[in-house]
Amino acid sequence: MFAVVGVIGAVLLIAFLVLDDGLDAVLPESDWISGPALAAFLAAFGLFGWVADAGFDAPTPVAVAVGIGGGLALGWFAYRLSKVLLHGPTDPTPNTAMLVGHDAKVVTPVRAGGSGEVLVRLGGQPFKLLATADEDLTVGTAAVVIAVESSTKVVVQAAERFWAT
Repeated sequence: MFAVVGVIGAVLLIAFLVLDDGLDAVLPESDWISGPALAAFLAAFGLFGWVADAGFDAPTPVAVAVGIGGGLALGWFAYRLSKVLLHGPTDPTPNTAMLVGHDAKVVTPVRAGGSGEVLVRLGGQPFKLLATADEDLTVGTAAVVIAVESSTKVVVQAAERFWAT
């Protein structure tokens, strides 16, 4: 009996992890119960009860108590883990305003008072942006973004000059 409950719990756990949105409608709305926690409880109940029953020849009431204890422990752990994963803080969505202070590389010459292009990495992704500067910058020059004028235009300064001041 314990092995059957454990297998059913393991199958439900996989189903809830894969099809969680579709299976949430089956459970009542509650803050303290979740599909993965319920399935983890059943799987642990079956495993712990089976080990107590078959491995230690414990009487059925003792095996049930051990199964319930193991199920509660693993169910609580699954509940806490799912809460942390679902409600944990995330980084803000990257935007060009975050570029100030980032390194850039000139890919099209920037003329003093004119414009050129720089390559900047934001969130691991390269972005080619229109750039202006107070001095001439040649292709390949390392630069630093010192201001953002729009979502596609930045003001840069040569890195060696920026870090010297």
